[in-house]
Amino acid sequence: MIFTYDAVWKKISPALSDEIIAFWRAENALPGHDDLAKRAQQVVVVMRDEQGKIAAVSTAILDVIPRLQQPLYYYRTFCAELYRNHRTSIPMMKASQHALLAYNLALQAPESIGLHIEIENDFISSHYNMAFWPQTGFSFIGYSPRGLVVRAYYFPNVALKPKPVA
Repeated sequence: MIFTYDAVWKKISPALSDEIIAFWRAENALPGHDDLAKRAQQVVVVMRDEQGKIAAVSTAILDVIPRLQQPLYYYRTFCAELYRNHRTSIPMMKASQHALLAYNLALQAPESIGLHIEIENDFISSHYNMAFWPQTGFSFIGYSPRGLVVRAYYFPNVALKPKPVA
């Protein structure tokens, strides 16, 4: 199966928002989520199948991990059940990294120094447990308050923000 990866960060039209929301609802992806329209505005990349239907989306929100005290995008991805185990997570992650880096480099001053993720999938946590993931550039940085593995990817050539004043 061939997929396409469309960078849509900060370019979500009302029609695309509706399509994303319909995808999430059809997949029962975000049950009980209050504001799907707001969440749709966080989409970074839309992965489409050969028929042009949404097969997965990645989202990001600007976040600061207290220990790091630096702005990073909190990265999430959701793939339709039909397309799981089709080796799409790495291409999706790379497309998202590229889209967010390009966005930040176009700003007068980058708003983020990279991305971070919480690994919710037990299989991934146990089978892909190397400190550094060379395929994506993510490194282990600790555990979240929920006890999940946290990994970070830093944009190349983006400087740290000034240390916050205590």
